[in-house]
Amino acid sequence: MGLLSMIKGVITSTGTSDKPISATFATRPDTVYAPITGVLVPLKEINDTVVSGGLLGDGYGILPFGSNVLYSPVNGRVAATTVTNHAIGILGEGGVEVLIHIGLGTVDMQGKGFSRLVESNRSVKAGDPLIVFDPDAIEAAGHENVVIVAVSNTDDKTSVDHVGESGTLLGGRPLVKLGDPILIVRK
Repeated sequence: MGLLSMIKGVITSTGTSDKPISATFATRPDTVYAPITGVLVPLKEINDTVVSGGLLGDGYGILPFGSNVLYSPVNGRVAATTVTNHAIGILGEGGVEVLIHIGLGTVDMQGKGFSRLVESNRSVKAGDPLIVFDPDAIEAAGHENVVIVAVSNTDDKTSVDHVGESGTLLGGRPLVKLGDPILIVRK
């Protein structure tokens, strides 16, 4: 049994949203906020060599808890979407590029279980709903239900501070809620 399966066993997903509304929280241009409530997992522990090797960038995995709506983690512009609606890229106000990927191997689902709510080049505010997904469909397709949040434009002049923490632990991991700061990008 892998780490993600053990942690997931501690939590269960509940509820669905027919028409998601925007969340509101204070923001800073150098900060990436949790796009969904869930349990934080370091990327190096994700069961995917591309993610764990840092090829998508630096950030966290989040095991969703009680939500199936992915929200914008920054103020900015939708820079990239996928035909299969399982991933989205956002260019933040401060120049940070954030890639959000729902599930591992979910490109194989060919968009089934995912509904994108925004188009490329649209301006978004932190807390705007981006994608609605079906966690049960992800699991039924044999994929891990983890949301990857990565700063993809890191270089030797950029540092990413991992600030995602909370006083609430599930399976020994911090539980963050939508809008909690998780990454600070310093150039």
